This record gives sequence, structure tokens and C-alpha cells, in this order.
Amino acid sequence: MHSNPHLPAPSVPSYTSPGRIVVVGAGIVGLCTALWLQRAGCKVTIYDTLAPGGGASYGNAGLISVDSCVPIALPGMAWQLPRWLLDPSGPLAIHPPHLVRAAPWLLAWWRASNRGRVIQASRALAALHAPALQAYRELLGPDECDQLIRAGGQLHLWSASNGRSRTDRFVDELRRQQGVMYESLSAAQIRTMMPGLASHVRGGIRFPRHAHTVDPLQLTGALAARFEREGGRILQRRILKLQPDGTGFRLWSNLGDDRAERVVVAAGAFSGELLRPLGIRLPLEAERGYHVQLPDPGVTVPYPFIYKDKAVAVTPMDGGLRFAGTVEIAGLRHPPDERRAETILATARSLFPGIATSGARRWFGLRPSTPDSVPIIDESPAHPGLYIATGHGHTGLTGAPVTGRLITHLMTGGTAPIDPRPYRLARFC
Repeated sequence: MHSNPHLPAPSVPSYTSPGRIVVVGAGIVGLCTALWLQRAGCKVTIYDTLAPGGGASYGNAGLISVDSCVPIALPGMAWQLPRWLLDPSGPLAIHPPHLVRAAPWLLAWWRASNRGRVIQASRALAALHAPALQAYRELLGPDECDQLIRAGGQLHLWSASNGRSRTDRFVDELRRQQGVMYESLSAAQIRTMMPGLASHVRGGIRFPRHAHTVDPLQLTGALAARFEREGGRILQRRILKLQPDGTGFRLWSNLGDDRAERVVVAAGAFSGELLRPLGIRLPLEAERGYHVQLPDPGVTVPYPFIYKDKAVAVTPMDGGLRFAGTVEIAGLRHPPDERRAETILATARSLFPGIATSGARRWFGLRPSTPDSVPIIDESPAHPGLYIATGHGHTGLTGAPVTGRLITHLMTGGTAPIDPRPYRLARFC
């Protein structure tokens, strides 16, 4: 077991208001950002096509992984791509017509798997994620936080047992460097903790500091309600264009235009599309993910876990048992592939023999992912007053609270909650 206690992030003090602010995006990142800005004395309006939490924030796995510090791109992982792509039930699928468009991002992903860059990304992820639970507690208040977030730990489980690979040893090294607390689990311990689990699951580790939300939509709803109670406005409109006008920005929407002195783009996977006309090219790919939720599965899962063999997260929620995962590279607007959801359902049956799948509900959404797994949290050098908060990939629920604090620091000054340099867009230039 390895430990290194993290200090809680400092509270955000009040500063002189930087003028009227618009946050584009009412997902978990946009809501956290808007609420911190509102508490810093700013006048804030949120715009989104959907109701708060109606995009990727609705369908995520619900995991708040404060010790998560391992990026997706790791040394040697690129050589596994052919095997994954040839496996119809594998964790990754690439839609062939989209391959040419995705090639620059995939090349950048391969470059990000360099050992030195992975270590840098690991440090950045650890710093962003470690204060998440304390930050949620400040945003929501203790009572509401305890209702919506369970701090009971998470497991990583697997069936395959081919010995410790070089990648496994490198991941262990990253976790040691970042002071991650974890413990190995034997097959007997796993059986005791989760008696209904299939016998082929024989290895695992436990992360005691991790947590999960019992309902991602309720969590975003609670943040939205607090934001509005504290004076913020949420308008359900689609922003079509951002137009710099010399002293701020004009925002064109489907219901007319608006103006703001400063703008935060936290529009998830659609952020790149919105910023491209301004000459800002974000290295974003929409990692399309799926979930299957079983309302009455007939099995008890006391701890959320990630089944590493299939890269599927299993999370007990108020509305049932959620199985979420897979990565599909197919762009922003390709229709959902129902086979990906059925693959997740097959994994559920494999993990829990006899599980009840009646009433299963399927969902599909878009994760905004950077090649190095580290989000972009920055002010645009070309357009002062325009801020970017996107690219959180698989860890948006964990990274959102401190992302909001960092954007608030960039806009209003004061002591930075974390070093802002690792999250700058310039690292990709």
C-alpha cells in the first residue's frame, strides 16, 4: 500500500468582477466553472442546447477517481491497436470512413505515449483530480454532497492472468510517483466483497480514496439549482457562432444574439467545432461511449469497479446498476452503433451469471478527449477574454470542480489552486 496525503484545495475568495461572463455548456465542467465564478462575484449566464447535465454528464460511469493519474496513451499501447480493432467485442472501434479525419489525433495520441510525456500527463492529472471531493463538498454543501456522492472506494478487477507486463509495471511506477493509495486483492477477498461475481474474475486492486455519485443527473441538477439560487442564469439555447467585437464577444444563438465581456467554452466534444472559425484548433476527438443500465438486476454490487479485461465500469446507482464503457472513434454525428451497447450487456452477463436484464436502458454519448488525456484549461492567446475548459475525456466528473477553480483564477486572479501550465493549449503547438 502506498500513501501520500493531498492537501485540500484553497477556497475561492471574492475578486473584482471581470464583467459579464457567458459559459457555453451546462455539463459538469460548465456548471462547476459557472458556480465558482458566481461565488467570486461575477455575473454569469450559462447557455446550452440541452438542459443541465443532458449530454455526456448524464451518461457517464459516475466515478469520482481522486487518485486517477494514468493517461490512456501509454508506452507500447499503440501496438495493441490492431488486436483491439480486429476484436468485435473489444474496447475500441474505429468507423472506417472517419479514419482519415481522425488520423492526426491518433498520431498525436501515439506521440503522447512517449514515456516522458506520460509522466508529465500523470502529474497533471493527479494535481487536477486529488482535491475533487473537497471541492464538491464546498460547491454542494456537506448534506447534499453526502446524499449524492459515496466515498466508499472503487475496485479494478480482471480475469486474465498472464503475469505483470511492462505496461503494468510502468503504471505501478506512475501511481507510486503520485502517492496513490491502493491495495492488491486476492481471489478470496474479491469473492468475500462481491459474492455474486463470476468465478473467472480472480485479480484486483482497491482504491480506498475513490468515490462515485449515485446519480450523475441529480448531481448536475443540484449544481445548476445552487447556481441559479445564487444569482446565475441558465438559458437553453444553442450557440451557433462566437464573434469577437473589440471589447468582448457577440454570441449568435438560435433565439437571437447576446453579448458578454468574457466567454468560457465548456461545450464538451462540440467545443472544437465552435472555436474552429476563430482559428483555434483543439486537438479533440469525440470518444463515443455507451452505457447499459439495469433497473432491477437481481445482484448486489457494494463497490463500483472497472472490469479491466473489457474496459467496462460497473456502478451501483439509485436508478439501477450501470455498465459503461467502450471507445468508438466515429466523429460527432455518426449514428449510435447498437452493437456496442449489446457488447456491454454481454459483459454484464459474463460478470454476473443469472443477472436480470429486463428493462435494460441503453445510452450513447460523446467524450471530449485530448491525445494526452489532460484537459485544456486556458485563455486563448489569440482572443483575450475567451477561455477554454474541455478535453476531460474519461475523467470529467473528477476533473470538473478544480477545472472551474482554475478558470476562475485565470479570470479573476488570486492564488492558483494548481499550477496552470500543464493544461495550456500551447503544449500541442
